Amino acid sequence: MKKILFLVVLGLAIGRTASAQNAINSVHFYDVKNASAEQTYKATLKEINAIMVEIGYPKNYYSHLKLAASDTTKTFRHCTIGHWNSEAEYKAIHEHPKFKAWAEKNKGINAVFISGQLYRKFYED
Repeated sequence: MKKILFLVVLGLAIGRTASAQNAINSVHFYDVKNASAEQTYKATLKEINAIMVEIGYPKNYYSHLKLAASDTTKTFRHCTIGHWNSEAEYKAIHEHPKFKAWAEKNKGINAVFISGQLYRKFYED
């Protein structure tokens, strides 16, 4: 089941940016403690997506996915996909002072999702 979930999410991630040259997708699988933590985390994603638009990278963004409540999989029930047009844009965004300030401000919130996560960065073939 985990392999099927991984392949489905990977297909979704790659499909969303297939038209971009040298596109990259970062995929984070993780679990959340409760609905409140999930809502707080999703708010931080909206915030960073707005920052990326503000600093001139409107086609790069994060999206959040989760398994259906009926799915009995016990781990990695949530996923965040980073959609990046290129390695250069990924690097520029992550090195930008506003991105770094956002990351520092949300370190405590996002640490919940970083601990124990499965992270991969995928490149267009």
